[in-house]
Amino acid sequence: MASAGKLYVREIYSRFQYLAAWLPNANLSLGDVGVHEGGRFKRMSALKDLGLPFRVRIGTNPIDFTYTSESGVTVATKIGGKVAAGTSLPLGQADISIQFSRKGAFLFQAIGCSTEEIEDKMALGQVIIRLVKEGSWEPSWAVVDTLVRADTATIVLSNSRTGAVELTAKAPVSVANLANVAVGLSVTSQTGDIIRFIAAKGLSPLFRLSKVKQSFLSKIVGGTEGITFGGADSDDEVSAEGNENPLEAVVP
Repeated sequence: MASAGKLYVREIYSRFQYLAAWLPNANLSLGDVGVHEGGRFKRMSALKDLGLPFRVRIGTNPIDFTYTSESGVTVATKIGGKVAAGTSLPLGQADISIQFSRKGAFLFQAIGCSTEEIEDKMALGQVIIRLVKEGSWEPSWAVVDTLVRADTATIVLSNSRTGAVELTAKAPVSVANLANVAVGLSVTSQTGDIIRFIAAKGLSPLFRLSKVKQSFLSKIVGGTEGITFGGADSDDEVSAEGNENPLEAVVP
């Protein structure tokens, strides 16, 4: 069976079309270069360290991401001083209960998210194709071309078949605002093997990777010429055919 981390990455991608950082507190930066193996990005270098400058586009409208895995998670709240139906919370001891019934089940909330992305991915792809032909770019390398930074995020993932986390709050709390720092959540008890980040700041939980398309690699590795972009191929400048971007997204 796949690890909890792989299950988390796959389901997040299925929902948002973004890769999930694993671990969720992984230190990622736009322009990082590395390989994606086993659901995890392994940084090898960065575009700036390789002498490849790029421009950054930053989103102007923050958004929130909220998702609970399709099965295996039950979230219960105590409302108005009473225990909500379906929860085992003792009165006065906890405000939120997150219960898991399968490995890889999770709750994901990231609020106040801003998106950063490389401005001209087509131009970057053109440069990378040239570097592959020169032997200074490994074909397996991928680059972080889009990064989502969250003001705060709550991510709770079960690494075991069963488990539970109970939380208390200093302010009124609902299932919709578990990533809100102002709520003042703290963990009162935990059972099972659980990875948790509660209203954590400074996370970049989502990102996108691009790597050279196999169709372009086959031409380079096979020694055939003809990779052109708006003109004839030459040893000095090699890029995509027509208007095709030579990069493709990395998927789980």
